[in-house]
Amino acid sequence: MKVLVLTPYLPHERVGHGGGTAVRDLVRGLARLHEVLVVSLVRPGEDSMVQDVEKLGVTVTPIPFLDKTSGQAKLVPLILNRASALIRSQVSGFPHYVEKYWSPSISHQFVTAVESFRPDAVQIEYLQMSLLARDLRRWRDKRGQSEPRLVLNSHELGSLPRQRRANRAGNPLIKVWAMQEAAAWNRLQIAASGWVDTTLCVTPGDRELYSAMGGRNLATVPLGMDTEAIEEVWSPVSPDRFLFVGSFAHRPNRLAAEFLVHRLWPRLAPQIPESRLLLSGRGSVEFLASCGGKEKWRDLRVDALGFVDDLTPHFRESRLFLAPLAEGGGIKIKILEAMARGIPIVTTPVGAEGIASEADEALYLSECDDTFANTVLEAYKDPGAAERAARARHMIEEKFSWAAIVERLSAIYAGATEKT
Repeated sequence: MKVLVLTPYLPHERVGHGGGTAVRDLVRGLARLHEVLVVSLVRPGEDSMVQDVEKLGVTVTPIPFLDKTSGQAKLVPLILNRASALIRSQVSGFPHYVEKYWSPSISHQFVTAVESFRPDAVQIEYLQMSLLARDLRRWRDKRGQSEPRLVLNSHELGSLPRQRRANRAGNPLIKVWAMQEAAAWNRLQIAASGWVDTTLCVTPGDRELYSAMGGRNLATVPLGMDTEAIEEVWSPVSPDRFLFVGSFAHRPNRLAAEFLVHRLWPRLAPQIPESRLLLSGRGSVEFLASCGGKEKWRDLRVDALGFVDDLTPHFRESRLFLAPLAEGGGIKIKILEAMARGIPIVTTPVGAEGIASEADEALYLSECDDTFANTVLEAYKDPGAAERAARARHMIEEKFSWAAIVERLSAIYAGATEKT
């Protein structure tokens, strides 16, 4: 089968965020069974990374995309692009964030790639790319065709984190803004489900919400982990280390890190002598610098590692993986990876949604408040932590392996209706 994957992020080895990593693993898994063309937006400086993606066994068609890294030479086109997107969002009622990923040029290049490749199925990654699904549906309908099958992988409902932000907001202006943003995403989500043959929801909860708002042709297919490549490695060393991983360009990760350094760690550090808090991910160094002087964090034993190519040593040597996520939606790849690595995890119901519950006894769960510190101490002292982590790894193998997920996707591409 010929499969085209459209993605807003080039899935290279240094992509640096969970969604991009998931797309990379998806592409690798699909390439084992199908002929795959990746059509990807490519940002300045990423051209050299195309060959890395091709090593996954796929062909890549890059589409240039302007963003804040484009430099002064592209400043005027970037401003015009964003202004046009803002005007379109006022007319369509869809989020500006979505409109900025569409342009006549991007649409033309995408449809041209489809015409040339002639795939059996097209999978569009992220709701923010759904306007291109709309264009492809129009192109298909104009020709009176039912092929290629169109599949939209939502990753997360854009309305959900905005609604959660509104619920948590103390400032009434922020609350109103977040509610308006959630409403715009709702409009987009409902429309998008009508442009494609199947919309994938990564959690049962997302599917229920999507269905309740009027979404159609929905299937629950999670994001996953390459269990063949990722092994259990946990073997903590002394002094104790506590690990947080995430892209600091993503608001839920920044909020979680702020909670860790300002509320959690000042309480925990005195109780666990010589322990260290490690913040890893693109933007972590700049984040920590913005929170105070180096001396302050040196004294509190907090380290920012920046982007790390291979996190295996940190997963192996850290005592616990901490993820106090209060916002966001969908499946959190950081949680899946930590589970696959075999390290005990303390997170929130938001962090665990679509993955595990209290009843599974695979993760330590707590709300993102003062009780989180107590749960961390409970996990730190728990002699059964290794057993709990082993259950988490087993869950990954059973429910979230890419091999099983790709088989389900292949059936959807062939026209089967997903019932779960």
